[in-house]
Amino acid sequence: MEVFLTSPWVPAEIIRAHGHRPRSAWPATPNRASAVPEGVCSFAQSLLSLAESHPDAALVFTTACDQMRRAADAALARSRSRIFLFNLPATWQSPAARNLYRAECARLGRFLTTLGGPHPKAEDLLSVMIDQENRRAALRQFIQRHPARLAAEALAGFYSEGIVPTAPPTDAIPVPRGIPVALIGGPLLPSQWSLFDDLESTGGRVVLNATEPGERCLPPPCPIPSPEQPPLPALADHYFDHAVDAFHRPNTRFYDWLGPRLHERQVRGLVLWVHVGCDLWRAEAASLRDAFHLPLLTLDAHVESTGGLRDTNRLAAFIESLQ
Repeated sequence: MEVFLTSPWVPAEIIRAHGHRPRSAWPATPNRASAVPEGVCSFAQSLLSLAESHPDAALVFTTACDQMRRAADAALARSRSRIFLFNLPATWQSPAARNLYRAECARLGRFLTTLGGPHPKAEDLLSVMIDQENRRAALRQFIQRHPARLAAEALAGFYSEGIVPTAPPTDAIPVPRGIPVALIGGPLLPSQWSLFDDLESTGGRVVLNATEPGERCLPPPCPIPSPEQPPLPALADHYFDHAVDAFHRPNTRFYDWLGPRLHERQVRGLVLWVHVGCDLWRAEAASLRDAFHLPLLTLDAHVESTGGLRDTNRLAAFIESLQ
């Protein structure tokens, strides 16, 4: 069965080990979602459209924000089954939060068995973890060698189908030029990838994609436990320790992750990508300016595509101000 994940912080390895097919919600959301009520996150609304268009699939929501909780409630009311709400701790500094995350991973496994999946043996999960890590390692290398749009396409293919692209010869890849900027924020859907082209056409270049599913969603290499150690706690701890997101309180891990990358890639400006109705990421604008003392442009993400001529003009003015 297809199991759609709405967050990168739920281990896809658990789904694979239970005999199901993990897919990310970002590339699967319909290009034309239903009308978005005032005050509702456009991405959360698009997930309801995804649930309606895939009645035979399961969806895993998280409690990362109130909008996602309400979307899970609405999806459950409509489908009555195959909806799982993963309690994702906002805090991360206490043993209780870690234990909660571990317990949710185990509860997800029990849910997957109710969908017809077998209960995996420890060696089965370990095998999936090793395979997933090998794919991530290849994906990291691909991202380092390719422009931002190609990297975004590769990330979407990995999260949706588990595919890692074959790298063409390096000299066959055109190297974009322009002022280095970082793209930061929430979900960036395939219908919105023209944002990379818009930035390049206005004289910019994305050297860090910290949206979903960008580099921010790729955890570092996972230490593989020894055969005598239970793999599930090790997998849960790795995801718990390396989640980088704005919903955390405190969200210092996000800034600790972002700061060195901005410095090493000589980023000169920040583009904050915020879905309409997402107060969580919008609230980061002032904090990002204060933390890194870089010019920042906030762009509102529309469900169907990037914002057209108005956003292109704003990007052009922003890039010009960085010259």
